[in-house]
Amino acid sequence: MKKGYLICLLCIFSVCKNYAQEIPKEKLESKRLMSLSTQLEGTYQVQIINSREKPTIPLTIMDSIQLKRQQNETVYFWLKSNTRVMIPSYSVINKQGFSPLERVKYIASTKE
Repeated sequence: MKKGYLICLLCIFSVCKNYAQEIPKEKLESKRLMSLSTQLEGTYQVQIINSREKPTIPLTIMDSIQLKRQQNETVYFWLKSNTRVMIPSYSVINKQGFSPLERVKYIASTKE
């Protein structure tokens, strides 16, 4: 009787242990993107043009920032019609004296 009880208890324990160790892929991806966001902080800037709206910065752009960064050229890409991301080149961000960029900058357009 005790052996049967012990076997049953061990089975329940192993099932609970396996369930607790499984982490949903979405959580892993979110954690990866948060880590990447922390690494990239100060090396990109979301620029909002002719607006004072609060930006929504999706974590998924972190991969784009990393992939689009060039060795010697600053790159811009648009999130919305009035919101773009500026990605300074590796040569700029690795230069001695580089100051981290503000995450968000509001810009007034000179076009009329």
